[in-house]
Amino acid sequence: MVFDEHDRPFMALEAQLSPMTQEEAQMRTDRYARDGVAVCWVALQDRPWERVVPSLRVRSPRQRGESWTVWHGVARYAWEPRTLKAKAKWVHITCPLGDAVKWILDGRVRAHTGLNGTVWWTAPAYEQLAVARARMEADAEAVGRVEAAERRRREAEQRAAAAERRELERQAELQERRAELQRLAGFFQHAGLDAGVWESFAQMVRSASGKAILYGDQSPSRGNGLLVYARPRWTSDTFKLAGVVCPDPEALVEWPAELTILVPDQTWLSRIQAAARSPLKVAVLNPATGRTTFTRVGPTPDRA
Repeated sequence: MVFDEHDRPFMALEAQLSPMTQEEAQMRTDRYARDGVAVCWVALQDRPWERVVPSLRVRSPRQRGESWTVWHGVARYAWEPRTLKAKAKWVHITCPLGDAVKWILDGRVRAHTGLNGTVWWTAPAYEQLAVARARMEADAEAVGRVEAAERRRREAEQRAAAAERRELERQAELQERRAELQRLAGFFQHAGLDAGVWESFAQMVRSASGKAILYGDQSPSRGNGLLVYARPRWTSDTFKLAGVVCPDPEALVEWPAELTILVPDQTWLSRIQAAARSPLKVAVLNPATGRTTFTRVGPTPDRA
C-alpha cells in the first residue's frame, strides 16, 4: 500500500499470485475505488483478469544484476506519420518495473480503457493522440457520409431523369406508331389486314431481312402495294427499294423479276400465283404461324 503525504492510502500495488476470476478482480478493484484508493495488479504470467483491471505483467530477473521487467500492461500509441492513411495502434512496451511503478505513482501514466474494454497504463499524451486520431476518423466519416448522400442524391436524380426520358421516348414512339398506323389505314383496307397483324408482319420482315426497314407509300404503279425500302444495319447508306407488300395481282403483268413481293398468308400467295405472267420472287410471312417461306412463282401453262 502506498500512502500520501497526509498518511492516507492512495495506491495499492497487489502482487496476485493465487488464482482470481475476472469478476473477483473487478469487485476488489471497485472496493478499492470506493475507499478512494487506486490499484495496480501485478502478475508473473498471463491471467484472465489482467485485461479488465489496471495491471502489469512482469518477468523476474534472469541473472544477477538485472531488474524486474514489465513486458505487458504499459502501452504507447503508435501513429506515424500522423495522417489518416497511416495505421495506428496501441503497442505494449517493455520497461523496468521500478520505472513503471514510479510513472504510476507520479501520475505520468494512468489507467486507460480501450474500445474493446481492455485496460492498460499509458501517458495522457498518448490518450490525446488517440483522441485526435478518433476525431480525424470521425471527421472523415462525416465527410464520407455527406459525399455518399450527395452521390445518392445525384444518382436518384439521374435515375429519375432517365425514367422520364424513357417515358417521353415511349410516348413519342407510341405517337409515332399511331401516326404510322393512321397513315397506312388505306393500305390495310386494300390488303385486308388489321393493325395487330401488320405489326407482327412488319417484325417478321425485319427479322427475315436482317436489315433496317422503311415503309413508303402505296404505289399505284405497283398495284397499290406498299413499297418496302431496306439498307444494311449500322450504316448510313441510303434506303433502296427492296419489295412491295400485297400488290394488286392485276399489276403483275410487267413486274420486275428481282422485285420481291411480300404477302401475309397463303390466300395472297394463291392470288399472286394465279395472276403471274412471268417468274416472280415471293416471300410469305405468316403472322398466324410465325413461319416465313421464300418461293418463286411462275406463270401457269395457260398463261405462259
